[in-house]
Amino acid sequence: MADNTLEQQILDMIIEKMDLKEIVAELPEEKLAYDAALFESIDPDGIALDSIAALELVVLLKEHFDITVQDEDMAKLTTVANIADFVRNSK
Repeated sequence: MADNTLEQQILDMIIEKMDLKEIVAELPEEKLAYDAALFESIDPDGIALDSIAALELVVLLKEHFDITVQDEDMAKLTTVANIADFVRNSK
């Protein structure tokens, strides 16, 4: 996946800022698809972000896109595709 879409930018940002390069290197390609679940509560065999990483994600979205995530929006941010849609709809 070497494209320059918003989805790829978000995935790259998550991997880099949360220091997930080693974890991601061991995952099968389908676990890195834009519609694959990011959180361990949904898919413990994927990237498997935890609640602390969810908070980091909120900070990343604020820093990179100047978007404030409300508590009620957190449930929407379960995949890279959903995060990209949220970013697009928040601008």
